[in-house]
Amino acid sequence: MAVRYTLPARILHWVMAFIIIAAWGIGFYADRILPVGPSHTRLSLLTFHKEIATFVIVLFVARVAWRATHRPPEVPGALTEEQRFVVHVAHWILYGLMLLTPVTGWLMSSAHGYPVPMLWVIHLPPLVAKSAVLAPLFTALHQLVSWVLGVFIAGHVTAALLHRFSRRDGILETML
Repeated sequence: MAVRYTLPARILHWVMAFIIIAAWGIGFYADRILPVGPSHTRLSLLTFHKEIATFVIVLFVARVAWRATHRPPEVPGALTEEQRFVVHVAHWILYGLMLLTPVTGWLMSSAHGYPVPMLWVIHLPPLVAKSAVLAPLFTALHQLVSWVLGVFIAGHVTAALLHRFSRRDGILETML
């Protein structure tokens, strides 16, 4: 049996994966699929998007703290030094994007003058004052970072599935 990540690391991974993918899909649907303009459905979906997406910041801090104090298992299988380096860099880029995406959303909402709720419990303070100049900038930045995160997640999932079904080297099993 492959060496596995610790239970807290696996829980944080999968909870974050679920929330990020759900928030990404909800944000995409509300912004790109629904008709443009104010509507109750759009407002409800964007509020739900923010309620869950902002919690990723808390989970991110917990995940980085856990990672800093618990060494991940060695990657099973025969990877070259170059492949190990690419995996390492890709994971740290994913970590950066997992933080940058909700923070840019928080900046965007703040610049638009909208509240930033978290898990139906609290409202986060605005990071910047309402600004007609900054709002479109942060909107574009949030959308860009979200798309880059989506691409990296798709690559991460693809690599995990290739390791599971093509290489059969046990890498996916370390996180299951």
